[in-house]
Amino acid sequence: MPKDLKIGMILGLVVVIAAAVWLATRPSLSTKARIGQIDTAEGLYGTVTSPNTVPGGSEHADDHQSQATDLTVYERPEKIKTQRFHIVHPGETLSSIARQYYGSPGKWQKIYQANQETVKNPNKLIPGTKLIIPD
Repeated sequence: MPKDLKIGMILGLVVVIAAAVWLATRPSLSTKARIGQIDTAEGLYGTVTSPNTVPGGSEHADDHQSQATDLTVYERPEKIKTQRFHIVHPGETLSSIARQYYGSPGKWQKIYQANQETVKNPNKLIPGTKLIIPD
């Protein structure tokens, strides 16, 4: 074996052994410690408790007495706008794409107006361009 390969293998083995010793000596990484963190966890945002944990540390055995999970639905004043996209294939034009989505080739200007940042010349579409298809 070449000398560099032997040195690399020995250094790699030393790093693996050092990592194994480091992991083995960390009590916070043990299985018991991780199981204990399921009910309460200290994080960047303070203490996070499970829904069954009551302030004071005891847990309810009854589901009827446990705290209810917040299932509030927050409504938005406007509907979420969904957008359709089209990937330009070779030989396609804005008119052919408008015919495909709107049934009329004359509505190509609607697609062009929605994509003026990506389509510089409406007569030359680059294959692979992602177009927004407005409603």
